[in-house]
Amino acid sequence: MARRTKEEAGKTRARILASALSLFAKKGYERTTFNDIASRLKLTKGAVYWHFESKEALLVALLDEMLAKFRRQITALLPAGETSFEGLSFPVVADMMVRNAAQIIGDAKGTAFFLLIHEQVKWADASMSSVRENLLRNPRFGPWAAFRTAVENDVKAGRASDVDPVKVASVCISIWDGLVHSRIAKLLLCDLEETLRDAYDAVWQAIRIPTGGASGKGKPGKGLEKEKENGNET
Repeated sequence: MARRTKEEAGKTRARILASALSLFAKKGYERTTFNDIASRLKLTKGAVYWHFESKEALLVALLDEMLAKFRRQITALLPAGETSFEGLSFPVVADMMVRNAAQIIGDAKGTAFFLLIHEQVKWADASMSSVRENLLRNPRFGPWAAFRTAVENDVKAGRASDVDPVKVASVCISIWDGLVHSRIAKLLLCDLEETLRDAYDAVWQAIRIPTGGASGKGKPGKGLEKEKENGNET
């Protein structure tokens, strides 16, 4: 019976997190109460408090859960045999982030989480500092860290000019963030994946060092496609 109770508690906790995600994204974090979350699930407010001592604790737990999901998605996109970004090149990381954008758009919880972290979370709060760092800069799955490491690899290997990896990574994340947000808001008037590939191809053409073959200029998105297969060489 104890095991069943534990399983049921786990299911209830998962339902609370799912309800909170939906309400936070639609109604706003500040305007959502524990009563709102409980009523949506036909639970008492006390039942929600039993799992989470405060709304902030619930938010942190929700962010942790969704970041774990994001980490699994990014890990699944790594080339065969790779477990981190350490040996990857810019074309490979760019391709991963384009495919991750498609994953987010194709998943209702993914889009809700995207809107939550962009429109409802007060990142300046001290409680969000570790979550913020994990979201972007985690060396194993953070997208900013992925682009920075990839550019560093390409510069060391002679595939890219001596550019500032931090600046390039910042530009690439801004491109990804802006286009995904525009797509979710239904403001993007062109195909998300194609536009991302064209944008990253433009960045790559700007920093890469040609190696005797066609550079891919004049064929939007093709430069990355031609080179990503060799992108994990160091």
